[in-house]
Amino acid sequence: MGKNKLAEAGQMVLEDEEFMHMIPIYAGAMISNNHNHDNGINNAKCYKAANESPFAEKWDMAMKEELDAIGQHQVCGNFVELPEGRKALPTHRVYMIKHNGAANVQQFKARLVCGGNHQIEGIDYQATYAPTARLGHVRLALTIGAKYDLKIHQIDVCMAFFGVDLEEEIYMHSPQGYFRLLQHGGSSNDARLTNTSRKMVLHLRHSLYDLKQSTHVWYYGTFKDFIISIGFVVLRVDGGLFVLHN
Repeated sequence: MGKNKLAEAGQMVLEDEEFMHMIPIYAGAMISNNHNHDNGINNAKCYKAANESPFAEKWDMAMKEELDAIGQHQVCGNFVELPEGRKALPTHRVYMIKHNGAANVQQFKARLVCGGNHQIEGIDYQATYAPTARLGHVRLALTIGAKYDLKIHQIDVCMAFFGVDLEEEIYMHSPQGYFRLLQHGGSSNDARLTNTSRKMVLHLRHSLYDLKQSTHVWYYGTFKDFIISIGFVVLRVDGGLFVLHN
């Protein structure tokens, strides 16, 4: 990266002169987790690749954990016949190997994703907007924290979308390996595991990754109400920034 680009990355939109001299030191740095690692372990591209991988057992465990979480949060209802005139959304998995700071493998992840690009506005979703934090927020927090010697905590909310109710009636096809993983995961007595149910679709009760309305219902249906209930106030100038005056 050239000097000009570095200078642009280090700039902050702050007018207060007392902060300006701190910007080059405490400007936030973005580190990508998608860079290549020389450990011979690569992300699987699809379900078949995961099954044929030398780490197939690890990928299987990751898929089972995801399905267990979906079951615990009751994301899907029972298998049902697809209503006439409706289409079920396709599903796929995003396979990702998480590394720690020393580039060692930390976790195998297999996120179940719904084909939101097949959704129809007015039928499968109504609204999609949700405020998000910007890089400027991160830089501002780091600068203020450095100046006043504050502790900064980062929270990763796991499976955030799973607990949010959907208002729309949405159906999806079962993902590849669904029945095999359930049977091997101790759910072989599930009444849904029949030849008939394999031709049916799942009714979505709660939001899932990649649905067009997932971020909207998460922000307005869960996150915002909870943050305000514990004393935070959303700034009028930016819906992605909350402040607690203590």
